[in-house]
Amino acid sequence: MKSKTSVIISLCLVVVSGFVLFSKSLKNDRPPSIDVVSENGHAPNSERKREGHSTESAQERKARVAKEEVEREVKQKQLAFWSQNASAGLAQAKKNLVEDLELSAKESMAVEMIFARRDLELSEQLAKMLSSEAADDKEQFRKICDLLRNKGLREDLAGVLSPQKLARFDADEATREQETIEARAYRDMADLNAVVLLTDSQKQQALAALIRNAPEQMEHEADTRAFMTLNYGQMLADVDSSSIRGLANMVSAGLNDEMPVVEIDSSHYQQWAQENKTERIENELSALKDILDEKQLTRYREHLEAEPPW
Repeated sequence: MKSKTSVIISLCLVVVSGFVLFSKSLKNDRPPSIDVVSENGHAPNSERKREGHSTESAQERKARVAKEEVEREVKQKQLAFWSQNASAGLAQAKKNLVEDLELSAKESMAVEMIFARRDLELSEQLAKMLSSEAADDKEQFRKICDLLRNKGLREDLAGVLSPQKLARFDADEATREQETIEARAYRDMADLNAVVLLTDSQKQQALAALIRNAPEQMEHEADTRAFMTLNYGQMLADVDSSSIRGLANMVSAGLNDEMPVVEIDSSHYQQWAQENKTERIENELSALKDILDEKQLTRYREHLEAEPPW
């Protein structure tokens, strides 16, 4: 794995899946430890205060207020950074759309308004997530990813573009999707062929299998890639698919309540991560079991097992 990729993936363990694990710590703008019982069996000062037993000293109050202020500043900076990257992504999508469809000035203005509204909505959704106003953190995550992925854009465009321009948009999207699928399959094929020597017949069969599986794999990874752009922008283009697939599995597990709520460096978590990786590898190999022989399968499995969990 490339060194740059390793850094990105390591950080995304916090940015993406960490969101699922510690999103509750954002509730009510409090640090994670605020709701736990202290070592002497009593509730923390803030809890005792809510119970009518205000014993917080002036020094403790000053420290608490200072800590809360720092946390607010951190969240504000995080929101500004995320919003900046999100706006840049939407701006590029808008520019490509205007150029590809050769829109008139009137159409361009209408599209400008659509993207401005979506940009504002995305900023509001990010702010809501960071301020814990969302009723459902997981649903909030999905809403943000939908906007980052331009889901629903076609419906917005239907109200401002001519039928001919809308048909051209649909055709361009279909072509782009097919090209992305094929590019993904060829990259996976190159990774496979670099590890296992394939016959010409095996190459054809393997490529066909990878093309069939690519749409599902791409959709599985799509939200993870989208959310990662909030921190890394278009650097995601340099991250190999095997790394994204592992991280996507972790995110999916978190969103589906399958991830253990423990410290990431704990033995329990490491065991779960290894089991998750093993399952992912078996899923990847399943499409190739009728194409590769046992020796080839073993070699490719060892290659996948040697990669980091994410």
